[in-house]
Amino acid sequence: MPNSMNPRRATAALAAIALAALCASGCSADSPPEQQKRLDKAAGLAEFKVTCTKDMWDRTRKSGLDKRDDDEFDKVKPVKLGGDQGKRGLIQVTLTGPQLVEYLRKLDYDAHDGPLSEPQDEPLARRMYDAIAPVVDHIKQGRPPQTVPQAVVDDAVASAPSATPAGKT
Repeated sequence: MPNSMNPRRATAALAAIALAALCASGCSADSPPEQQKRLDKAAGLAEFKVTCTKDMWDRTRKSGLDKRDDDEFDKVKPVKLGGDQGKRGLIQVTLTGPQLVEYLRKLDYDAHDGPLSEPQDEPLARRMYDAIAPVVDHIKQGRPPQTVPQAVVDDAVASAPSATPAGKT
């Protein structure tokens, strides 16, 4: 009896070859020209805070490129905010510089038409990216920020929310 390959394995192998060819030919999103400079700035940060809803965080921390590959963000523990912000479902996540770099890459991929991005992810990723990018842009390299940089993704908030965790107000 000839040694035959499992049809699922054959399909997976073909998909892997196609993906490798796609990546070798420029597997990237239509990134804004400032993307590399943002990644360089983000890499130099000790921490960066993002305030958003838990649903927004959960849905944007994974990328259409590989939704299973979010181990980096399993270590990030969202903190529910206190007061009215907490009642509205807002959380705050604190990212290290390397985590912010990875998060910006994922957001860029989904927001700016990465080859395997999913259309339903684009509005959320674009909204998050557009909130974080200007905060990163204002960071002066070589000068530590006086406060932890923070992006707020809630159009109902005029300024950064209180970072008081729920139950500690």
